Amino acid sequence: MKANENIAAESIEETPFGMSMAEARIAELAKLKPIEYEQCREDEAKALKLRVSFLDKMVQAARPADPDGEPADPFEDIEPWDSPVDGADLLDTIQRTILRFCVLPDHSAPLMAVWALHAFAHDASDISPVLAFVSPEKRCGKTTAMSVMGALTPKSMHAVNISTSVLFRVIEKYQPTVLIDEADTFLEANEELRGALNGGHNRLSAFVWRSVGDDHEPRQFRVWAPKCIAMIGKLPDTLEDRALVVHLRRKQEGETVERFRADRVQEFEHLRRKAARWADDHSMRLRDIDPDIPGSLNDRAQDNARAICAIADVAGGQWPMLVRNALVGAASQADDEPQSAGVLLLRDIAEIFESKAVSRIGSTQLCDALCALEESPWAEWRAGRPIASRSIVKLLKPYGITPRRDMTQRFYARADFADAFNRYLSDGTEKSVTSVISVIGNSSVMKKHNKINGHDTYDGNDAYSDHDGEKRHDDGSGDTLPLKSWGEI
Repeated sequence: MKANENIAAESIEETPFGMSMAEARIAELAKLKPIEYEQCREDEAKALKLRVSFLDKMVQAARPADPDGEPADPFEDIEPWDSPVDGADLLDTIQRTILRFCVLPDHSAPLMAVWALHAFAHDASDISPVLAFVSPEKRCGKTTAMSVMGALTPKSMHAVNISTSVLFRVIEKYQPTVLIDEADTFLEANEELRGALNGGHNRLSAFVWRSVGDDHEPRQFRVWAPKCIAMIGKLPDTLEDRALVVHLRRKQEGETVERFRADRVQEFEHLRRKAARWADDHSMRLRDIDPDIPGSLNDRAQDNARAICAIADVAGGQWPMLVRNALVGAASQADDEPQSAGVLLLRDIAEIFESKAVSRIGSTQLCDALCALEESPWAEWRAGRPIASRSIVKLLKPYGITPRRDMTQRFYARADFADAFNRYLSDGTEKSVTSVISVIGNSSVMKKHNKINGHDTYDGNDAYSDHDGEKRHDDGSGDTLPLKSWGEI
């Protein structure tokens, strides 16, 4: 050791074998698997009164060299349990273990338990949902939850920051379980990394291409691996859509759990071994099964649920029902999350059209009507100022909606919103729009029309009567609501 780096160690008594207690402890640390050492290095450095970086150097130097000159695999090789494992009992135990250390909202523990088993059976699925821990503030238990999941999953790779190139190279070489903490500090600004994480959701698209070597040879790298992310704030929308989200809150005084100790991660080795055995024994069945998915989930949520429901069904016991209830409960919580500005605008415009019972509305009058909605943000949209017509144009453009123009003003036709209402407000709320099929008059021709809070519209050009017998007529724009407008005179 260098003199200036060994001041603390020199003060420690020599062992009977001529080795200081610090050196003896370093020799023991060198025997640990890299992941085990990573989880205790800071505590060990503090106990030995050494800098963490210096302890890292000494432990690395004390490790035996690989005879082939190749770096050792940094992840443990899990030996599967030596006898068949009951899946329901295993999931029960994993869930109890999670609840020993984590204060969780309803519906979260079952999803976390099944996701841990999904990490072992990862290659038996085609969709891999991200497990995401989010919270409004620090000290809500995100790191603890990540540490617990790391102890329950195979080849857990913890990182508080990671580049895209490191991510796909590590996945390509080791196929670890990726656990990314503190993602709020770097993920939003790293579009490339977000793209790699998004791409890893679907096995078919879980690849990135890079040129390598002096010849810039194109090479494909996998990003297909189980991934867990923790951050303060809201996930990026595209990643949230691919995630099972656990909303953590700060622990209250009466909520008591055990403190998780990273240096005791080997206490959970039997669970990892049992999970490995169960996944090996049931991989073919997991590939073949086509589980029933709750119909109330949206398309992406149904994709995320497929692997989770498959594991629950194969495990049996209470888990098929428990997991489906958890998925529906988590989805209802997600529905309570703030909508995007575009969807919020669509909802409020639907309300305005409905309350005014009009077929069209002028741009200026739409601004005024939006600002009059008390629980909406439009009255103070930009720097305390009301929303302007150009902002409405910008927000509606992605939905294919643009204002029309007559000889006097620009206006919005209600019929132009029908497609967007159907696609983005079809959640069963009172402002939702539901597609239906109707027979027009006595004709055998089936024509699609829309029902908005009981008002019938359809996309043909001929007049018809709706359920209340009122005569309707197309105005040439596809609008078949009563020929009444507001703000156009």
